[in-house]
Amino acid sequence: MKSFFLVGNSEKDGIKKALFNLENKIKSKGGVCYKSYGYIDTNDFPAVDCVITLGGDGTLIRAARDISHLGIPIIGINMGHMGYLTSINKAGDIKNMVDILINDEYFIEKRMMISATVMRDGKEIRTLNALNEAVITRLERLKTIRCNVYIDGDFLNEYSSDGIIVATPTGSTAYNLSAGGPIIEPSSKMMLITAICPHALSQRSIVLSSSKVIRVSFNDNLKSNRELVVDGDESVILENKDVIELRESEIYAGLIKLKKGSFLDNIRNKMNRI
Repeated sequence: MKSFFLVGNSEKDGIKKALFNLENKIKSKGGVCYKSYGYIDTNDFPAVDCVITLGGDGTLIRAARDISHLGIPIIGINMGHMGYLTSINKAGDIKNMVDILINDEYFIEKRMMISATVMRDGKEIRTLNALNEAVITRLERLKTIRCNVYIDGDFLNEYSSDGIIVATPTGSTAYNLSAGGPIIEPSSKMMLITAICPHALSQRSIVLSSSKVIRVSFNDNLKSNRELVVDGDESVILENKDVIELRESEIYAGLIKLKKGSFLDNIRNKMNRI
């Protein structure tokens, strides 16, 4: 790798200095750098070999959604709290990271994404891609949502809960985990359905093949607004008769790994820091 695009979370302390230091390290090795704060404008995106984010998991996830359709791999430097997805957690490791990337000694792990399409009166309103999860919930606080879930056209269950999470394996350690869902090995190809605070003891999480199509519709006539939210970031306001179709996306995120390590080791180390 010789060309890099640096994305910094402007809300993090010390981000300008960190970007400056990283840029200098890359240039000292003969690399080329571009940089930005926050969202990436893909309309005029340079031809680079790699995107490096400085922030937390949210910064990396947002950047991955922005550039995954370009086929550019991504790696993150953690300047946040947890950092399940970011590879670099210590300032002293940044120089080692630059050396590995410049010398092409890394490997890329493909992570599946979810495509969530909102259908209204038989027409596609909007499609969003998610690296972590798509969440269907109510806008009002302390209100439940009632919906029917179908898998490949077959009825699965009627849910009464605070919302429904459809997560990727990457997202299994995010909102899904907080809602009591299982942890899935991140490079696998599956989808998870987890109800948020379900109003029935029998409504447990379900793990599905990534080849399945999940369809969610509403079976109440309440005027209260609902919304679809992907990765806690982008959202679409939903109407009563809307149908949400969720499936494996045609694009994937390429996460750069500097060394082969155990997924279980990573989970244990991250959780011990909570």
